[in-house]
This record gives sequence, structure tokens and C-alpha cells, in this order.
Amino acid sequence: MRFQIEKKELIKHIQHLASIVPSKNTTPILTNYLLEANAESNTVKITTSDLEITIIAEFSANVMESGVTCISAHLFNDIISTLPEEMVDIYKQDEIVKIVCNKIDFSLLCADHTLFPIIPEKKTKGLITLPNEPFQRMIAKTSFAVSNDINRAVLNGVCWLIKNDLQIMAATDGRKVAEIKYAQKLMKTENSENQQDEAVISEDLNFAELDFEKGIEKILPIKTLNFMLKIYSPEVKDLQVVIEPNRIMFIYNEYTIFTHVIEHKYPDYQKAFIKDLPNTILVKNEDLKVAIRRISKIAPDDNQRIRIEIGPEKFEINTVDREKGEGEQDLKDYTYTGTATAISFNFKYMISILDSIDTEKVKICLGTQKDPIMIYNETQPENQEITYLLMPLRS
Repeated sequence: MRFQIEKKELIKHIQHLASIVPSKNTTPILTNYLLEANAESNTVKITTSDLEITIIAEFSANVMESGVTCISAHLFNDIISTLPEEMVDIYKQDEIVKIVCNKIDFSLLCADHTLFPIIPEKKTKGLITLPNEPFQRMIAKTSFAVSNDINRAVLNGVCWLIKNDLQIMAATDGRKVAEIKYAQKLMKTENSENQQDEAVISEDLNFAELDFEKGIEKILPIKTLNFMLKIYSPEVKDLQVVIEPNRIMFIYNEYTIFTHVIEHKYPDYQKAFIKDLPNTILVKNEDLKVAIRRISKIAPDDNQRIRIEIGPEKFEINTVDREKGEGEQDLKDYTYTGTATAISFNFKYMISILDSIDTEKVKICLGTQKDPIMIYNETQPENQEITYLLMPLRS
């Protein structure tokens, strides 16, 4: 095996792969990349897997000799990142991989590539082509709300629902909810003109398994979605998807991503949504975030409690901690409809929601101290409906 490639080209393809490599694993081979070079096609494939997610990066290089080997993933990334911006020569010599650049020479021990897990087959039957920007936007607007509680596996991913004319992504950790609906038509290949924001489905799609009229619902692991956010490029317009019962394959740019799905029924989070809360705040999002962050410096460490007291004549943000003291700030530039009320919440959860707001002003709807807080953009984006919910803290 031997190939040459510019350092900047190689680092572009591998810089995010190491995030998939498990840091702790009883299977040592998973700490390695599977490195394959093909002289016939002049391509290199680098595969990484944690058994639940498998990523293949395939890209062009000057391949002089075909071959395959396994090499330490983190060590490979670390070495390549330190090399000068010049041509890198990589080749296998017995049980050693040589990395040579300018007058720099590394010799790395190989692992037995036959021990690497079986790579899933790259199927194209049932292929769906989605506009990538809306898909990435849906991830960005929901993934922050995913739970990291390993005892609640169903909440460790984002729920993705695909229908004939609608996509929905939603995430919740039981304390906050993020949902985005994106109006989008599914089109069959023969009628497709690749119109913007329209998804294309292949003719050989098995509709007996995938009923888009009823909707296809899958829970995608957050690790997969975070990787897809990292590799997003606005120049690459399309994302190809193959949905299987227990797995989804994404093809994007030079990456093929095989991911398991979380096999649970996602909770009916929409039952918590309240559409007719009587009190509404309209305030500049940045002003609100700055005030919350400022007052939070003295918030209790155990629950990060911040309280707002709001009415037509007063908008106060305050907190009290028995060991630190207390703080408060009045906001003057806001619009309020409703009666005076007060509510407490975890400031970190609120900031995470406000960071996802697109408009200059944020719309916040309140009820009693026990009602959830509903949060929206001032106006909804075209073809989209974005909803956030934050549960209050008990006073």
C-alpha cells in the first residue's frame, strides 16, 4: 500500500473522524482506522467505527500501490496535524506504516486489519435525496435539547419524522423541548426537477416498508448528528438517505455514515405544549441573554435558578443564593400583554433555547408558575414552525 496526498487535503478528510473513535472500549481494534488504498480508482478510504456508528471517508489521492491496514486513529490524526503544508507520502512496509513529509519520518506499528468489524454494505435501493441545508438546520435547532442521561436511552437522540409533505425533528430531556417542522414535498425520481427544498425518492423504494403517508419515525443518536453538523458544507446541496428497520445510511459529500437507530417509541412531547397561554413577552433576544447571564453569576449552584417577575410596568430578572447573596436587573425595552406573573427556571436551559432563536426579538408565552414556558421566534421562518418549551422550577 502506498499513496501520496497534500497534507491540507488529508487533514480536511480526517479531522472529524477521530470523534467517532471510542475513548474506552474492550475491543482494541476500534481505536484504529481501517486504511485502504485503491490504485485502480486512485482513491483512499478511511473507516472508523464504534459498532453503533460507522463512518467511511473516501477521497482522491495519488495511489501507487493498493493495500489495506489498520493504524491508531488518534496517533494518525495527531501526526498529520503537525506536518508542514506539503506532500505526505504514506506506505506500508512489512508491519509498519511509514509517514514521510519533507525531512520528517514516522514509523507506526500496524494492527491486524482482519479484526476490524465488518463494514455494512453500501446499498442504493430505496434512496431518498434530501436538500441538505434544511436537514442540517433541523439538527441545529433541536440537538441541544437531547438528554445525556444514559438511563433514559430513548431521550439520547433526536426524533426524526418524515412524511410526504413534512419533516419534523424534536428532542427533549424532560425539562426542555425543541421541535422544528419543515414543510417539504417528497417527489419521485421520474418527475423530479431537483427543485429547492423538495426531497426526491427513487422509483424502487419499497413503500410496503416505508409508508410516507403515515410517516416514518426514527430516533437518531446524538453522536451521529453532531458528526453531520461538523462535516456540513453549504456548497454540497444534497444528502442521500437509505432508511432500514434498524439502521440508516447517509451519503454526504465524501462521507458514508451508517448509524443504528434508537429502538424505542419516542414520548408524546407535544402533549406538554400549551398554545393559549395568556401572557406574552416580546423582548430583544440579546438583551435578555445578557441580563440572564449577568444575574446567573450569583445563581444557586444546585438548580441554577433564575426568576422573572413580569407585568405591563415591570420586567425584573433576579436570583437569590443563601451563600452568595442576591442580584436583580430591570429590563425596560419590552412589550407585554397579560396580567402580572412570575416564574422561575434553570438559566442554562433558557440560554440554550435563546441561542437557537433566529429573530432579533424572542416571543415568550407564560401562564401560572406551574405552566411550561413556550418560546418562539418573533415570526416563524418560511415553511417552518419552530417551538421551544421550558419547564419551570418550583418556587
